[in-house]
Amino acid sequence: MDSVFYKEWFQGFSEGLEALDDNSRQCLLRCCAKKCADTGIVEIYKKHYIKVQGNRDEFYRTIEELGGARGEVITPGKVYAIIFPQCVCDLHTTGGVNSQSLCECSRQSIVYVGRMIWGEDTRFSVKNQGTVLSGNKECRFIIEFE
Repeated sequence: MDSVFYKEWFQGFSEGLEALDDNSRQCLLRCCAKKCADTGIVEIYKKHYIKVQGNRDEFYRTIEELGGARGEVITPGKVYAIIFPQCVCDLHTTGGVNSQSLCECSRQSIVYVGRMIWGEDTRFSVKNQGTVLSGNKECRFIIEFE
């Protein structure tokens, strides 16, 4: 398949994302996020979790050691930020998908990776506080533990 096909297909994908309601978009991108994270991201973050001996504050404080992101401790033991200085999604960087709706995939990935690290029973939420694709200078997500 040639690059014209992919360019057109990804344009259709982008338009479709925009047309979905929030629940449908979350459902679709939850599946995509899991597949993406399972390509190696989960293992990288699990190793980091082991290195910091499960300490959440240390986990987010030192996440920049992994490259591509930095973390902040907003409220120790409870609220954290993970910040990506640029969009690292391959669908954007190589596929040309520029829809800010795609950022739900990143949010879903953070949720999925968090569940793999902190455990299925750990209750937390992830909020998108702005992304490169929505016009911000960086992608910022807030993780809040109950």
